[in-house]
Amino acid sequence: MKTAGTARRTALSNFLRSRRARLTPEDVGMAPGLRRRTPGLRREELAVLAGVGVTWYTWLEQGRAINPSPEVLASLARTLRLDQAETEYLFRLAGSHALPAEGPVPERVPGALLRLLQAQSPSPAFLVDSDWDVRAWNPQADALFEFSGRPAGECNLGWVVFANHAHRARTVDWERHARRTLAQLRAAYGERGGDGSPGARRLAALIARLRAGFPEADRWLDEHQVQERSGTEKDLVHEVLGPLRIDQLVLRAQGEPQLELVVFAPRDEETAERLRRLVPDGEPASDGEQVADRKSGAVREPVYGPAEG
Repeated sequence: MKTAGTARRTALSNFLRSRRARLTPEDVGMAPGLRRRTPGLRREELAVLAGVGVTWYTWLEQGRAINPSPEVLASLARTLRLDQAETEYLFRLAGSHALPAEGPVPERVPGALLRLLQAQSPSPAFLVDSDWDVRAWNPQADALFEFSGRPAGECNLGWVVFANHAHRARTVDWERHARRTLAQLRAAYGERGGDGSPGARRLAALIARLRAGFPEADRWLDEHQVQERSGTEKDLVHEVLGPLRIDQLVLRAQGEPQLELVVFAPRDEETAERLRRLVPDGEPASDGEQVADRKSGAVREPVYGPAEG
């Protein structure tokens, strides 16, 4: 059975190999030389470019228990041409960053956030916690994602991106968005320590479920892409409403850092008009339920209803 430290070093090893493989000698100003059996730079080439010992780097990539300094990690990040999210991921997997204390996932969504969520209608909106569980949603988001019809264990944004076949079919360039989701999930795992903390273990379990449930997720996770959580443009082709041009916004709640509000804001007036028809007038909104209630076994409470005002 792998220990937390072993799992972290294995993740670091895989990440380094994947980033070394994407660099060519030409990328770093070296002659291509003889034919290579595997893609990317050789270990000894990377070590020389980063100014570290070949044996030491080999041990690091083999997942041995060594402790690289921040200066060495910074040199590796520059040599591997890592962006900010990838650099932070590298440091965290190497155990070089002092991680902030992991706050608890709130059992209840504050009422002020629920009112803010309701106010986003007719734009679809939902609240996600740091485990990626969808905690609350408005009727428009439920119409797109069918959150209220999912069992607690599957009401998770990472899972829904792959398991909701209707929304997959509606999403233009779904593969790009799915890969982006996995990259952000990996970054979140690194941010929470990647070393067996309770939060990291929950994300690791989600990653394992995605690997087991979806072959494409299994392949893409092996690429070890990481990306900070952020908004993006997204285009949907709804089977009834037609094209929907969306700005997907991600807003972190002040005072509740474990919760984020995701809003599908229309990019043009035509999309805004179509979103108004996503939930027909007079159709009662089904009662959403906080996923946290299902986790804790507490009494379930509705978290949304018709927009106020």
